[in-house]
Amino acid sequence: MQVFTQKKNPITGSTEWDVQHEDYDYHQEIARSAFADMLHDTERNKKYYRALQLAIEKMHKDGRKANVLDIGTGTGLLSIMAARCGADSITACEAFKPMAECCAKILACNGVADKITLIPKRSTEMTVGENGDMKEKANILVTEVFDTELIGEGALSTFSHAHKYLLEKDCIVVPDSAVIYVQVVECPTMQKWNKLNDLADEELENVLRTPQKMKDCAGSAAVHDIQLSQLPRQAFRELSEQIPVFYYDWSGRTPIDMKRTVKQQFAVTNTGRAQMVFMWWELNMDTEGKICLSCAPWWTHTDADVASERPQDTIPWRDHWMQAVYYFPQELTLKKDTEVTLISCQDEYSLWFYLEDEKSKYKNYKRPICECGVHMALSRTHVSYLNDGRRSKKFLSQLRQEIGKESVVLDLNGSSFMGLAAAKFGAKQVYIYETLNLNVGILIDYINENSLNNVTIVPNIDDSIVTQVTNVISDPNFSNALLPWENLKMAYILYKYNSKLRSDVSITPEGCELWGMPVEFQDLHKIRIPLDKCEGIDMTTFDNLVESSRIISDADIEPQPLWEYPCKSRGLPRKLLEIDMRVLQPTYATNDIHPIL
Repeated sequence: MQVFTQKKNPITGSTEWDVQHEDYDYHQEIARSAFADMLHDTERNKKYYRALQLAIEKMHKDGRKANVLDIGTGTGLLSIMAARCGADSITACEAFKPMAECCAKILACNGVADKITLIPKRSTEMTVGENGDMKEKANILVTEVFDTELIGEGALSTFSHAHKYLLEKDCIVVPDSAVIYVQVVECPTMQKWNKLNDLADEELENVLRTPQKMKDCAGSAAVHDIQLSQLPRQAFRELSEQIPVFYYDWSGRTPIDMKRTVKQQFAVTNTGRAQMVFMWWELNMDTEGKICLSCAPWWTHTDADVASERPQDTIPWRDHWMQAVYYFPQELTLKKDTEVTLISCQDEYSLWFYLEDEKSKYKNYKRPICECGVHMALSRTHVSYLNDGRRSKKFLSQLRQEIGKESVVLDLNGSSFMGLAAAKFGAKQVYIYETLNLNVGILIDYINENSLNNVTIVPNIDDSIVTQVTNVISDPNFSNALLPWENLKMAYILYKYNSKLRSDVSITPEGCELWGMPVEFQDLHKIRIPLDKCEGIDMTTFDNLVESSRIISDADIEPQPLWEYPCKSRGLPRKLLEIDMRVLQPTYATNDIHPIL
């Protein structure tokens, strides 16, 4: 039997049905589990292995059995490590059914199925007792329930429940504790991903004012995870040293707070605009604090070779844990050698931050919520695109040349604001085609802020509009496009109405090209390549499961922010496709027409 899945076509905008394998959802969950990326993290694996070894040795040295509980075992890697380190009993739980089934096969393949009891449940559903999932409480807990934000996968409740119901009082936990660090910075590059600036060209000539409510909006509290080590060093200014803001004792010696607010004064190290904090965390793997697993960016990482030409390449690479950026609700100008207060807030799953000085105070420190619509409607990538002065200059200079008092403009991309710019340049009438309600709300706010009376937003393009249009414009970067060719939505819309347009209509841009280049990634390929063996443990069962699921559920191409992932060119760029927007007959690459350049 086959199943139908519904999806939105980003080019046509229509809802379509795909025929999929009957177990499509099952396979998609497996393919999306991202266990492989994590298991390629050699440093993580080795430090978990060593910390487990020390914990088991300590129990045996104290004359006690080492009874291990592995929460969220996944492939069973940590449980197998515990078995090889001589644990007396091991209980592993895994609630994700496909992975639990895979884990059972991996345990058998590695000859440890008789040493590890696998429970297909969440740890919070497990029971202890004669008829329970565990006969007795464990005295060693090993788990990896962390994400880039550290606590976003429910680590706080997982550890709290385990200590209350599943662990002995004097247990050892791997990892033992964690610390979250932040650094206050000024980074205009990243601030462009956060809030919309006034629309201006590269010479900062203002064309459209951004509504005040968008400038005042606190933004989104959603974590912005990023490979900070790939951010150019000159792109930001450090305004503080690294600040430890939250300490988590996973060992059970002290209670875990599900919600807290911490105020800390710090000395400002450089004058600048405090716009955000960079965040990362470290795990103390053992009870003595000798084994540290750090997610710090290279400039604060103790293992980085700062004298290297590329110090970011001298620290371990990982994509399952990165660094994070949290934007302050409002910027604050700081002066070197003064003291200000950092307010760090945490609930069960997330973090957020405020900054105060003597003049700037907040009534409360609630979690930021977008109230302007921008942070809900537009991705950070699209916001940064709209803030790109170089891009704006090219479009705006072209519009200035083409738009006159008698111009009737049809803008095919309401998320670019070029139609609004045409209205500001004096067009007689501007029609903006936009079907997404959130985008429509943003456009209306801009229209009101800039007193534009010659703009009409339309959800459909009818003949009465098409026949009077003198200028068709479309910034080829749509807010819902992920892959480059999804921006060909402009060509699709034009194709529908081309026969009804005036023969002398002006189309901007006149054409587009798609280019490609073969590259070899330094690390990104690790999210897809097989494991084979991981710390000497056979993982081919997992490899086969993931690969078969990817064939069924995954697309061959996926979008990636390539600036975060270094690569080397393995061939010259090549033009793959060219479209003339007036003719709308694509020309495809061949060696005769488009030779390799």
